[in-house]
Amino acid sequence: MVSGQVKLFCNDKIYNESKVGEFPSLLYGTTVNIINFLKHLIEEGEIASRNSSRLLEQCRNYTPEASIVNYYRTKTTMGFHSDDAEIDKEAPLVSISIGPAALFLLETSEAIKHEFDVSLHGSFNRAADYDHVLPIYLCHGDVVIMAGKSRLARHAVPVVFFDDDTEVVSKGALRVSHDICEKILKQDHNDDACTHCQECLTYIRTTRINMNIRQVMPVHR
Repeated sequence: MVSGQVKLFCNDKIYNESKVGEFPSLLYGTTVNIINFLKHLIEEGEIASRNSSRLLEQCRNYTPEASIVNYYRTKTTMGFHSDDAEIDKEAPLVSISIGPAALFLLETSEAIKHEFDVSLHGSFNRAADYDHVLPIYLCHGDVVIMAGKSRLARHAVPVVFFDDDTEVVSKGALRVSHDICEKILKQDHNDDACTHCQECLTYIRTTRINMNIRQVMPVHR
């Protein structure tokens, strides 16, 4: 049992504190480790920020309380939006990418000089000022931490690169499919001959999974 709790969304993106559940222990521990690593980098001076002391305080008090999982298949995209439903709008947001790579767009307060192809997805051409958008190529296992000014910054995922099947994704998918299937069937088997493994392997290779972990309530509540 862990101290974190899952706060469920209503349709109007308001957390309903009457509907709570146990936060997954593995995800809880992973998120805490990520934030602790960020805290270590700040303490060692490897991350420079005008608000380093404030960010350090937020890391020390961080508690994972809610997680939203996004599944991207085929032509799935996500338009520009801001994650602002949490009561505590300063605590870092941790985003973990699993599976095929994707293009992540983050709006910035200052203009960025770059050559960026806005034709990747036509519906996004009018959604943002691309002189103020930072494109980030996210691979399997990459982590984005939105904190400070970026915590409430608008962001989007206009495209997922399903054709870029890397060795890392393939090996990870094979390991996960075998572990899941072995627990279900309770027996050792040949991955290549197992229908369950092949179905799981195909799903992982063709699905981008993005887990967003947030602290909902202020520490002193």
